[in-house]
Amino acid sequence: MNVLIGLRDPRILIRTGLVFLILASLSRWLLHPNARFSGGLVDMLTGLLYGVSIGCLLLGIWRNRRRHAA
Repeated sequence: MNVLIGLRDPRILIRTGLVFLILASLSRWLLHPNARFSGGLVDMLTGLLYGVSIGCLLLGIWRNRRRHAA
């Protein structure tokens, strides 16, 4: 139930997006392709983190504009 409250509050969405953006930026240094992680897996995880961050940021900005317009 707390997750649904977070999706309604644009500030929480924007902060979540920024956290995922930081994680995506750091994933290039933290996840090195080696025997455990192939290069494709590292690229996939990095892309997933960037995608989630962009989605959260856009949704948070959209909800923030709708809240102020009403």
